[in-house]
Amino acid sequence: MRKLPSIRIEHASISAVWLGIAATILITLLGTATTPRVAFANIRGRADLGIVHCETDGVHMSWRTGNEGQAAAPDGWKVERSHQDSGGNRVVQTFTFIGDEADALLTPNQAYWEWIDSSAGLNVLYTYRVRAINADGSYMNGRTWSRNALVECSENASDQPGISEPRCQDNGVSMFWHTGNGADAPDGWKVERSHQDSEGNWIVHTFTFIGADADALQTVREDFWDWVDTSANLHVDYSYRVRAINADGSDMAGRTWSRHASTICTGGILDQPGISAPKCEDNGISMFWHTRNRGKAEAPEGWKIERRHRDSGKWVVHTFTFIGADADSLQTHSEEYWDWVDTSAETDVAYTYRVRAINADGSDMEGRVWSRRASVEC
Repeated sequence: MRKLPSIRIEHASISAVWLGIAATILITLLGTATTPRVAFANIRGRADLGIVHCETDGVHMSWRTGNEGQAAAPDGWKVERSHQDSGGNRVVQTFTFIGDEADALLTPNQAYWEWIDSSAGLNVLYTYRVRAINADGSYMNGRTWSRNALVECSENASDQPGISEPRCQDNGVSMFWHTGNGADAPDGWKVERSHQDSEGNWIVHTFTFIGADADALQTVREDFWDWVDTSANLHVDYSYRVRAINADGSDMAGRTWSRHASTICTGGILDQPGISAPKCEDNGISMFWHTRNRGKAEAPEGWKIERRHRDSGKWVVHTFTFIGADADSLQTHSEEYWDWVDTSAETDVAYTYRVRAINADGSDMEGRVWSRRASVEC
């Protein structure tokens, strides 16, 4: 994979340097660091930079187009990495991937792009962000920079756990993390949640899981843990980080905090139907979905299913519509779930599916949005 870096150094004035030092001291006194954020009018135009963590071969990161994959894949990507040098100057490097180089970053299920920054130095606090670009390297209209992601790699990358971008669910904010680089599982985990109140004060909550409580968070993968913060409030900009701890609750020697991962929930997720991972069957590709919010949302009069795949570098989209009796025929024994088999799907084709509730005339239901995209290849 060819990386095309461009470098610039922004010289800071003495006053700016002292301002930065003062800000650092203030953050330290408050007990937490915060990831810089930018508010966008259309969050769906922003790339979704997910997990960023340290490994022995560099800084690993992944992202997607945003809006649960509903935004079209761009012609390329720009990755920006910035840090401060010893003189207080901001050093910015840009890595550009266009065409085949961008395609090489795409995961097999076409849901994420992944890249390893093998040129990152140790013990340097980097800030990463990504942006969709056109074939000529210019910014795509309506697409903005992703959020910033902070990471600092020590000499032993396994010291720092990797945390995912938190997700808004109907029962809270979900996230997962891992020990990184095959490090041994700790006796427990500490999760720190911070946010600013209306007066600008930092509020910090710590959640501790030890022994059986920590084991309950472990997934089918022995090096991953999963947790849902059910006490999180809507419309609050939270920052999370995790740390491995001992059985007595103390910090494990040689293990550090993860990076900060931020999220803000608006409540709209309740209007989004949940779709399962599609399955390959003898007669086609099967899937099911539900109305979300544990069936409290009213059952719609119909459903629209969108299937897409890439063909000769272009997206091919098919829409299947079910209204009235056709929609009722998809309903399973539970009133909250619908089940469908795509018998027209071909083998060896990577498809993504999404569903949406519609009215009797085929129009989109007001206040109801598309489900996430679910990928499959048989």
